[in-house]
Amino acid sequence: MLSLAGVEPSVRRGTALAVAKELAPRTGPAALFLFQNGSADAHVLGEPAWGRLGPQACLASADMGASAARLAARCDQVGLAVLDGTDAVPPALAPAVGRAVFVARPDAESLVETYREVKAWHSRAGPCGEGVSHADAAVFVVGSDGGREVRWVHDRLRKAARRFLDCEVGVQGFLGPGRESSGVEPLRLFAEAPSASIWSALAACGLASVTFSRPACGARAVPADASADAAATVSLWHPQDRAALLAAVEAQVPALVGARCRAVIRVEVDEPDAPPLAAVCDDGALVAVLVPESPETVDIGAAERWLAAHRSLLARAYPSAGIRAEAAPSALVLAPAEPTAGPGVRRFLPVRLGGRQGVVILP
Repeated sequence: MLSLAGVEPSVRRGTALAVAKELAPRTGPAALFLFQNGSADAHVLGEPAWGRLGPQACLASADMGASAARLAARCDQVGLAVLDGTDAVPPALAPAVGRAVFVARPDAESLVETYREVKAWHSRAGPCGEGVSHADAAVFVVGSDGGREVRWVHDRLRKAARRFLDCEVGVQGFLGPGRESSGVEPLRLFAEAPSASIWSALAACGLASVTFSRPACGARAVPADASADAAATVSLWHPQDRAALLAAVEAQVPALVGARCRAVIRVEVDEPDAPPLAAVCDDGALVAVLVPESPETVDIGAAERWLAAHRSLLARAYPSAGIRAEAAPSALVLAPAEPTAGPGVRRFLPVRLGGRQGVVILP
């Protein structure tokens, strides 16, 4: 869910599209529903949208609610951009929001409006650890190239959320000046559909049947009704490639690292000891996230040494993450459930839930 309360109303739509492009998964299509003034637009992001989805298949029905449900079922990720405030999200759908991203500008007025919206959403979705986990609220700063401005917004928002809401707010990313508005619009399937019909369709297609929590094992998606036919809903998933597996693991990292996780970054460097993912903690320390094919072959020390040697480069590449040179790195190893996992290795099981794929971290 994208909340644009911290952005001027006149540019919220363009900003939402630009931010959604940054956050959409790199593999597979994503659906984005924009809600404003009682109506909704539907967009598809991602190159595969033209092939696997087939836009004409979604447009074939005159029933926009049916089109919305069909679109949501065929996409790997569903985004909700609420341009008039989070109050627009129906109570039945609020627990299904896996991540709430609050878009803000680096100025005092936007900071105040963003905090008000975080507070409003927190009161509706439930305290951290019940309806929303500590890692499920984040700020995305627009109109900034990162660095000091992003840290200024995040530090103040995080301190206020901690003190008055007992909730953590992470950093989701930033967009520099001139990039806040989307240039070419992503594919739009329909416009100005009645919001009520779209919300009802999304609830009916199964989004509201999933609740999100942070149990000790790190599982993120749990069927709300553990009925006899749950096995027909949850099934094993075989990732088509390593990129798909890493994308699923990436979404789980905040739950594994815990409330101290500030950001998750992709270490896209083709070097033997470079970890594929790294978490950044509140104290600026890096945590290498390793997903080896066999846990017996992983070299934790090599990954930690690589992070220590390249901290300054990562800090320049991700200025808003708050990486600090004096904080010693550590490592986290994830392995499939099949091999015997040794000490310090967390096992996972790839699963499919409806139209979504992910990993469940085992105890």
